[in-house]
Amino acid sequence: MRKQEQILSVIALVLLAGIILYHVLSSPLRYEVTVEEEVTTETVVATTSVSLSVSSGSPPEAETPPETPSEPVSEAPTAAPGIDDTGKVNLNTATLEDLKTLKGVGDSKAQAIIDDRTENGAFATVEDLTRVSGIGQKTFESLRDQITV
Repeated sequence: MRKQEQILSVIALVLLAGIILYHVLSSPLRYEVTVEEEVTTETVVATTSVSLSVSSGSPPEAETPPETPSEPVSEAPTAAPGIDDTGKVNLNTATLEDLKTLKGVGDSKAQAIIDDRTENGAFATVEDLTRVSGIGQKTFESLRDQITV
């Protein structure tokens, strides 16, 4: 009789495993994906977080919609702050990276332009660029068509 109980127990476990497997495989899966983005007007900062949850069974209760930003989102600027619509670099507002876009201007010359601007004030004319150490007449002539004030 003991052997019959063992056989019945094994059959019961196999049936139970089959029922559980049937329910797991036949129930619909529900995926939730949420994306949050933050955009500022000065620079574009995209923070994206994605959460994924998988559940089975009955659908969840009504969810609240995601919050909308209270301030209108403005379009990202098409050019850098120190570069105007014509593509010329403004010596008075250009960042280090903006200045480095000029042909022949690397890190040291770009920093020298910013240092001069900080110490001596804004450039009144494009010709004032020659007051920067390391920028002579020849360099200025090659930059003249690429810069503005």
